[in-house]
Amino acid sequence: MALKEKALKRLTEKLTAAGVPFSLGGSWLLVCRGILDTFHDFDVMVPPEQAAAADKVLSRLGMRGDTTEENGCFHASYHFDGADVDLCGGMVFDSGIRAVIGPDSAAGTAPVLGAAVPLGHLEDWFVWYSLMGRTRRADAVAAYFADHPPLRPERFAACVDSPLPPELAEAVRRLCGRE
Repeated sequence: MALKEKALKRLTEKLTAAGVPFSLGGSWLLVCRGILDTFHDFDVMVPPEQAAAADKVLSRLGMRGDTTEENGCFHASYHFDGADVDLCGGMVFDSGIRAVIGPDSAAGTAPVLGAAVPLGHLEDWFVWYSLMGRTRRADAVAAYFADHPPLRPERFAACVDSPLPPELAEAVRRLCGRE
């Protein structure tokens, strides 16, 4: 774990120094919130227009793996300091709905070896996991919300560029206590 924490600290310091707005999400976010016990990689979310700058920074930190660019989104993988990192500069779901990733996509920070690592919004990840069809992850976040009500309910709609599908909108209403 110490090596992975070193990688996370380095990427946080380097992206911050480069002025790239980002947040960490995925399984690491869920581990930070006590929803999961393990993670395998770090998911770094940046606005699509910042993907090239983030890629430049992360490429300098270690080995760059697969990359894809499609529909205005950039994805790349990296390995350094014993950690795997996935960079996501935008996401488009099968439904055609796009994730909105911007400077306000960070919900706070987690301390890692003295670095303040920006964390994504759980509300965003509930919606994104649902749209990805990752129901186990979405259900785990929903179960967390049962004991820890959503802090920013407006994020459920703000994290995508289109209205939520009806069944997802209904799930959000239930999570917010508005059935």
